[in-house]
Amino acid sequence: MSTLAQKASAAALFSLASLETAATRLPAPQVAKKVLHELYSTPNHKDTPSGSLVDMVHLYEKDVPHNTKVLADVELLLRSKRIHTSLMEMYNPLYGMTEQERIRATARTVGLDVPHAQR
Repeated sequence: MSTLAQKASAAALFSLASLETAATRLPAPQVAKKVLHELYSTPNHKDTPSGSLVDMVHLYEKDVPHNTKVLADVELLLRSKRIHTSLMEMYNPLYGMTEQERIRATARTVGLDVPHAQR
C-alpha cells in the first residue's frame, strides 16, 4: 500500500519526465527561446546574461536534430535550479546569508543579542 507522499512523489516524477519529453518535441528555436527565458529569469543574473551564453544558445539552435535535446536539458537544469533556490529561500531562513549574519540570526532565535564587531 502506497502512502500519499509516495503517490505525490511519483506524480511529480511523472510530470517532470513528461515535461522533458514535451520539451524535446518542440522545434529548436522554441526550446532555445525557453532557455533564454530561464537565463533572464534567474534572480542572480546581472542586467543581461553574458553574451557568450546567448551565443552558445544560438549555436545550439542551428544544429537541430542533436541539440534540441541538449537545449531541453539545459532549460530543465536552469528551471530546476531556479525553483530549488526559491524553495531554499522560502523554507530555510538562513539560506544566502553570510556567516556573520547566520550567527546573529541563530543567536536571536535562542534569545541572545550578539554585539556588532568593531573593526
